[in-house]
Amino acid sequence: MTGFFLPMSFVTGLLGINVGGIPGADAPHGFWLACLLIGGVATFQWWVFRRLRWL
Repeated sequence: MTGFFLPMSFVTGLLGINVGGIPGADAPHGFWLACLLIGGVATFQWWVFRRLRWL
């Protein structure tokens, strides 16, 4: 379970810090781009784990 959620937690933690200069913070679609990034990481991990027959 940790192997699946750790990369997504890292991305959300990195994007959740409260400092200026975060890429996409001023973009109107920055939130949705971050959601797509996290969803892409989850999909990639699911694909890798299925390929390795861990799921």
